Parts: sequence; structure tokens; C-alpha cells
Amino acid sequence: MNNTNVDRAPAALIKIAIPTAEMLSACYMPFLERKGLFIPSAQQRSLGETVFLVLRLGTENSFSAGSARVCWATPTHCSDGRVAGFGLHFDDEHGELAQSIQTSLLRYNHHGAQRSCTL
Repeated sequence: MNNTNVDRAPAALIKIAIPTAEMLSACYMPFLERKGLFIPSAQQRSLGETVFLVLRLGTENSFSAGSARVCWATPTHCSDGRVAGFGLHFDDEHGELAQSIQTSLLRYNHHGAQRSCTL
């Protein structure tokens, strides 16, 4: 019997609501291979940590969910003024997260050039 999953810690659950297209645009990381999302937070995460993300966009009552890995970390009190938080790189099998974000951004037809939380 193969027990390879027995020693693995369960993924942390992260629930987040992004209320506006402007905030979504600032946090979305389309430049990653499988897309990703920056989560503004004082909470510290470890690079490579697996998380399960439940995401609500705008005022919709629908949610998107999937697993991701921490690929970016900006600590609190960063000397260059960047927003504290962590970036999530979506897993291959969960294209649902990227698709729901892209659809939401298209629906809101956001064209503003807001400063990104990630660049």
C-alpha cells in the first residue's frame, strides 16, 4: 500500500473577496506561466507552500476555487513602500481561477493603468 500522501500537511485555506475591477487588475499576475494572484496581507507565507484559494470577485455570489503555490512574498514594513503580501501561482489543473479573473476583467472593461501590487 502506497501512503505517499500521509505525511503531507493539508493545504492552507485562503478565502478572499476582491470587490473592484481596479483592485483585481492590480493583484492579477498574468505574466506567470499559469497566471496568479497577489494577496495583500500582513500574513506571512513560505515560498513553495501549497494553498487552496476560494475567490469571490466583485459583488457576485459565485466563487472560484483551486490550489496554488506561494511564489512571491513581500514582507510587512518593506523599505521601498511595496504592499505587504504574497503571490500565488495557480496549479495547472485549476484553470478556473485564471479564467474567472480574465472574464471578470473583460466584463468590467477596465482600461485604467493602475499601479500594480506586484511590479
